[in-house]
Amino acid sequence: MKQRLVLPLILVALMAACNKDKFKTEPQVKVKSISPNRVFKGDVLTIKGDYTDDEGDLDSLLLVYKWYNGNTVVKPSTGDTLRYTFETLNLPSKTREADLIIQFEFGTTQIDNLAKLPGVTRDTTATFGLVLKDKAGHRSNYSESDKIRLKN
Repeated sequence: MKQRLVLPLILVALMAACNKDKFKTEPQVKVKSISPNRVFKGDVLTIKGDYTDDEGDLDSLLLVYKWYNGNTVVKPSTGDTLRYTFETLNLPSKTREADLIIQFEFGTTQIDNLAKLPGVTRDTTATFGLVLKDKAGHRSNYSESDKIRLKN
C-alpha cells in the first residue's frame, strides 16, 4: 500500500520541481546559435535563442557585443550594446515562452529596418550576448554566443 502512494507523490513532486525551474519571475534567455561565423562589412548577422518569463511582461532585449584582441575584451569606441524594444521582436504581448531571432547589419547602413553594428578597423574576433529586461525591472541571466570572426 505504501509503495502505491509513494510513486505518485514522487512523480507529482518531480513535475512541480521541473515547472518551477522553467518559469521564474526573472526572465531566462539562452543563445542557441549565431551565423555566419565569418562576417564581412554589409553582412547580416542572425542570433537565434529562446526565453521564458513567468509574467510575460518583457520590455526590452539588450544585445551586448564584445570585440577581442587575442583573449582580451576591447570595447568599441561607439559603445557595446544595442537595445531592442519588445515590440520590435514581433512577439505577442504576454508571451511567456518563445524562440528569438535577432538580426542586425555589420559595418554599413544599407538596410533601413535593421539595427546597425559598427564596423572594425582590423579583423577581430567577437561574441554577442543577450540580456532581457521586463517591465518590473527584472533582468535575465546573460547568455553569450560562440566566437565569430569579423573581417574588415
